[in-house]
Amino acid sequence: MRKILALLFVFSAALLTFAAAQTHPRREPQESRWLWVKDYYSGLGVAGAWVDIGPGDKCLGQTKFSSVKWTAHYVTDGAGRVLVHGLPGKLSCRVTVNGQQLDVFMGGSGGSYQSQTKLPSWIQLRPSTAWIFTMPEADKNRTTPENYWYTDDPTLFRSYIQDPDTAELISDVTVTALPSGITTTSDANGLFTLEVPASYRKGKFPTMATQTLVFSKAGYKTFQYRQLVLQPGVVHMDVFLPKGSGTLVRTNGSMHPGNPYEDEFAAYPGKAPEHPPAGRGEIISFEIVPYTYDGGWININCRKGATAAKAVLKARNLKEASIGWIPTGTEMEDYGQSIPMKKVDTAPDGDTWEATLSDIGSTNFVVGGTDKRGKAVRTIDLGNVGCD
Repeated sequence: MRKILALLFVFSAALLTFAAAQTHPRREPQESRWLWVKDYYSGLGVAGAWVDIGPGDKCLGQTKFSSVKWTAHYVTDGAGRVLVHGLPGKLSCRVTVNGQQLDVFMGGSGGSYQSQTKLPSWIQLRPSTAWIFTMPEADKNRTTPENYWYTDDPTLFRSYIQDPDTAELISDVTVTALPSGITTTSDANGLFTLEVPASYRKGKFPTMATQTLVFSKAGYKTFQYRQLVLQPGVVHMDVFLPKGSGTLVRTNGSMHPGNPYEDEFAAYPGKAPEHPPAGRGEIISFEIVPYTYDGGWININCRKGATAAKAVLKARNLKEASIGWIPTGTEMEDYGQSIPMKKVDTAPDGDTWEATLSDIGSTNFVVGGTDKRGKAVRTIDLGNVGCD
């Protein structure tokens, strides 16, 4: 299970886009498009890779090709990309670097997100892109360490910054993490890696160990990616910076960024406000106490006689709050279980709501509420919560 979780935590945005393309197939495009070869875990482009393309569908994890007739050959640039023409939507591929063949873990053509929820155009590329993700044989059995949340490993936020209209990789973008104040700059290939020490995470519940990344460059809109959880190791995300003025805001709604259907989006002609308008509902903090975080699961002690775990919410201007979750293994799409929360304290800096937890196993776990104007607010989806 933890091996599966480790794989699912990486490149969720790419997986969602790939699924959308398969669900809504298109005719084989003949326009130029980018083919991008990346290492699955590090997120780094594979520079100087020789990519052979042929008919069929023998890319996914297969390393022996006795029956494929290779019809096109490409070499990737410093970012791991190459501009190609006439790339089919379904293909076989072989990737070699310095004569050594790489194992292909996943491949696919990019498509647009499909949902009844309207998503902003600036969270995805308009130019068509195809991906090939490679994975060394040694990494195929990689698992999430039992106590990785408690390690001294820093968080490494990483992405290639792109113009969503042209797919251009944007260099010299200033990236600032708040409230830590740590900064870095994207390189000539648009790549940035921003390291946040473990001290900003340790001792905190995941939803309270977060940073906002602010991306800025003259001639481009400012982009704020809010509420990013400080997961140890490399944290991948999509970052798109359109030309123009104003501020774009994406508020992350998941333990790992990349799922647009969990996120909230806003655009402002000038600077973005730090807080909602007066009188609107606002989540200040949320945690479960006591808890442990092992292998991608937030665990509580459900044994008889043990100290009962509590969900504790601090918020402003809410008239009600409750916990909703999807039970593990049910394949439900909507939150099938709920627990009302009780307001236990009122203060100028925020009201405190609590609920006792027991005998729970969830694949999605969210606290939500409505303010006095009927507007809904919610916390980050904790994902897997269960009894240890």
